[in-house]
Amino acid sequence: MRTLLLLLALLPQAIDAPRISQQDFKKLFTAKNVVIVDTRVEDVYALGHIPGAVLLPLEGRLTWPESYEKTVAGLIASKKPVVAYCA
Repeated sequence: MRTLLLLLALLPQAIDAPRISQQDFKKLFTAKNVVIVDTRVEDVYALGHIPGAVLLPLEGRLTWPESYEKTVAGLIASKKPVVAYCA
């Protein structure tokens, strides 16, 4: 079964983020109780993405540029679960 990462916090110690099933993701999505992060590159994101997904292109990166700090800070402050996907 295909899984998605559930990032409860985007902190360095959260490297081993738990995974959730598509069914659990659909429940969160339907309830509008989730922040979705698309980590693919911008041109692929532009071709299609989950509605409402935040673009944070991390594909092929070990660190993020300073310009991402505002987005990352918002994700850390979110009261909702954060789900990241890359495919």
